[in-house]
Amino acid sequence: MHQPAFRGVDSRASAALVAGTIAIVLNTLALDAAQLVPLATGNGGLLRFLVMLTGGAFSAPAGTVFRTGFHIVIGLAMALFYAFVLEPWMRVPSWLGGVLFATAVWLINAFIVLPAIGEGIAGSRGLTLAGMAWFALAHTLFFLVLAILFDRFQFVRAANE
Repeated sequence: MHQPAFRGVDSRASAALVAGTIAIVLNTLALDAAQLVPLATGNGGLLRFLVMLTGGAFSAPAGTVFRTGFHIVIGLAMALFYAFVLEPWMRVPSWLGGVLFATAVWLINAFIVLPAIGEGIAGSRGLTLAGMAWFALAHTLFFLVLAILFDRFQFVRAANE
């Protein structure tokens, strides 16, 4: 029986959830830090997109608690998707896997989600170039941290088996 070096990281799912939790906390802090400048980063586009896609059948409650919870759930879902779908298939260093995942998701957001909700390409209707860049960097931070930590937790688990 192995003893994981990072308590609780003894399966692919738990490694994804721990890495995803750390990554989404850092992403949230980076996005929240933009408010100190102040700098709009266009948070909430995916939520508005889902409301639009359902024709209003899915209505998002107003408030920070719901939006933050939604952000966390989506981050953890992306972590699980990475762990079970992308990571086993990609044969690249973890940092590159993170960059590739970040790029794919950013392109979908920039060219499908945001234009569909009337925000323009990459949110250009309401965001400055600095706001778009801040969002892109916070977004990339999430995927890099996720991929690197997931790889590290998997390595630790394998070394202890």
